[in-house]
Amino acid sequence: MNLNRSRMGVLAAGVMGMVAILPVCAALPTMTEKQWLGYFVGVENRAFRFGFTSEGAAQIIPMGKKGEPASNKLTIPVSFEVLETMPDGKVVSRQIQPASLESAQPATDKPRNVVIKGKVTGDASFEIFINEERGGFSLGGRLLEPGTLKNPLRFAIGLKIPDVYANTKKDGDKKAENAFEDKTKRDRLQLVWTDQKRVKQSLAERVDASSKEISGPGIAALQLELSAYDGKKIEVTASENSSIALVNKPQSSLVEGFSMSWTGDVAKDPEGKARLNFGMK
Repeated sequence: MNLNRSRMGVLAAGVMGMVAILPVCAALPTMTEKQWLGYFVGVENRAFRFGFTSEGAAQIIPMGKKGEPASNKLTIPVSFEVLETMPDGKVVSRQIQPASLESAQPATDKPRNVVIKGKVTGDASFEIFINEERGGFSLGGRLLEPGTLKNPLRFAIGLKIPDVYANTKKDGDKKAENAFEDKTKRDRLQLVWTDQKRVKQSLAERVDASSKEISGPGIAALQLELSAYDGKKIEVTASENSSIALVNKPQSSLVEGFSMSWTGDVAKDPEGKARLNFGMK
């Protein structure tokens, strides 16, 4: 009997046995169409394309006048996260663990109440909801279990409006400054707070977007117009029992970019029925 061969056989059997008991890393499937490779969910119309990847990243890509994706600098990243508030008040973002994502539904570019489950670092579990709506889409989500995390947690969805004029010269050259002002004179941001107060917010002045003067008691709806988006209006609303807060870099203007952070009121909406609605027209 060949002892070496026998030992190799035993070793191979042992390795196969170990593989059999190891947990399988789940991964969301992706669509097979060229424009959707890598995406689990997609929504597309004449104004924009929204995609949620198999790894939990998402983005909104505006479409050009000829129906092609616009420049990358106009892309609006979308994030899903669990926020943990530490004892000192600092907020830590717990990121999605891509291998934990799963869904009972297939990959699709016509999402109808798609439910995605997963975990973030610290093993807190969550659900994400995605649905195509007329002219846009809706997103939602909720925390399921805290995992090993001990501090207060909340589920949040973020949309980041980029600095769409980052490559435009704005300082030092009077002619360039005048051209920039002319280009952006119709840019505007209109807000509706949760108490129904309407606010027209300057995009040019340096502000703290998270202050009560801007985000108020919470934002229920906003409409953003930037010439860089070819006249399209971005419309975002928070349904009942949810709200939006704005966040930007310290001492900067909103035209230099800002983020929207959507959260639901868990006490009033434990089942996570509240939604963030997005449209562009």
